[in-house]
Amino acid sequence: MELVLGEEGAKRVLRYQLDTIEIKKPAKWDGLWRVVMFDIPEQKREGRNALGAKLKELGFYPLQKSAFILPYACKDEIDFIVELFELRPYVRMLIVKEIDIGLHLKQKFGV
Repeated sequence: MELVLGEEGAKRVLRYQLDTIEIKKPAKWDGLWRVVMFDIPEQKREGRNALGAKLKELGFYPLQKSAFILPYACKDEIDFIVELFELRPYVRMLIVKEIDIGLHLKQKFGV
């Protein structure tokens, strides 16, 4: 049996996936920080606001207004969110070994 979704149905499925997406915490931290940074134009404000809200919901810590950090692997999840909101040209993800506020962040995340 094959199920073909129309555009509206596909949007609902993606919306459901967005609402239920989560980032798993590993048993042992790998020592790397994931930083998501963005510079999204005003005409994409709705997507920018949705991205920031979703990052906070997923447990990211705001480093600055448009930069968030998390100590867990999350590339696939971030790629999905960025593609869903059509923000690929405006979003960058870094994997960082050291950060000047590392001690504070380790305490914040319990790693």
